[in-house]
Amino acid sequence: MDTAARNSQFLDADLFLRTDQSEFGSAWRYELVRGTIVAHAAPSPEHGIILGNLAREIGDRLRDHGECWPEIGSGAVPQYEQRDTARIPDAMIRCGKHPRVVFEVVSPSELRHKRRWDQKRADLQAVEGVQEIIEIYQDEMLARAYRRRDAGWEFESISGPEAELALPSAGITIPLAALYERVTLETE
Repeated sequence: MDTAARNSQFLDADLFLRTDQSEFGSAWRYELVRGTIVAHAAPSPEHGIILGNLAREIGDRLRDHGECWPEIGSGAVPQYEQRDTARIPDAMIRCGKHPRVVFEVVSPSELRHKRRWDQKRADLQAVEGVQEIIEIYQDEMLARAYRRRDAGWEFESISGPEAELALPSAGITIPLAALYERVTLETE
């Protein structure tokens, strides 16, 4: 769940990313959305486990990749004329100066706010360098991939314990089941 921070200051993205988040309040994480600082509640244990598994899997596969590396909780600024938005995806693969793949672990409560979720995806699509957006569902073995193509963004749904999450822009593939190791899903 997210809410506007108590002392919501209207900042630009650069100032927001340079500011120590503790100055915004005591929430787990903050984002800047259209000039408003938005506070996010702490994630569930399942969210944390999936994110930890993701970081391990990406890190292992990119260990000898000189150009790309994983990052957790780094800022991503859409290339809007008004630099009033800074999104903080759960994880990303950065290659050189720009993020190439961004990841969000999606909770059931986030899905209840479809319009906000669609806006967040649109903001991430506007980040320079982003080629893939991966949404990993917390409550079922499912990932949704959005990939930049010449004609726009292409969608792919990846599901099930035998599925592989291909990340062609980073040159790696991750078994979907590895992301859910130690996560109890409702269907189990």
